Amino acid sequence: MIRRLLTLLTGIWIVFIPLSGVCSDDKEYSVKAAFLYNFAKFVQWSDTAFKSPDEPLVLCILGESPFGNALGTIENKEVLNKRKLSVKLCKNIRDVSVCHILFISSSEEENLSSILSVIKTMPMLTVSDTEGFAQRGVMINLINMDNKLRFEVNTDAVNKMPFRLSSQLLKLAIIVNP
Repeated sequence: MIRRLLTLLTGIWIVFIPLSGVCSDDKEYSVKAAFLYNFAKFVQWSDTAFKSPDEPLVLCILGESPFGNALGTIENKEVLNKRKLSVKLCKNIRDVSVCHILFISSSEEENLSSILSVIKTMPMLTVSDTEGFAQRGVMINLINMDNKLRFEVNTDAVNKMPFRLSSQLLKLAIIVNP
């Protein structure tokens, strides 16, 4: 209980980090990598999400990765009940079937509708940091608001999935629906 509270407090602190102190893309994407890690902790995954108790939670990046080396700070960290986080870079949509979390890069903006159509029956959390993506069907979208990093949640898209976002996470979100 205390551990979960500390994680939530860390998440709250991260949500309200001013971006003015984040000078470079490297630092910005280090903060965004931390968000992805915390999102994984606040999803109530279905019993069928993992094939075995030791299967890692797979975070995939679809398209050109803006993260640089930032994902190295979260890869192989424990996320859920001793489950480790694994990171996979995906060049195209055919590579994402093993993903639990799919970060859709801005390089995929022209393909977003077809990507969401292909994965609509796959139980994966979709995340991006591109303006308007939450309104177009991505579940969580990282945004810069008042020079602070925040996130939008498309609850319509999330509610179609067999997993649930924690109410603690939803309290911190800006809720958007198309």
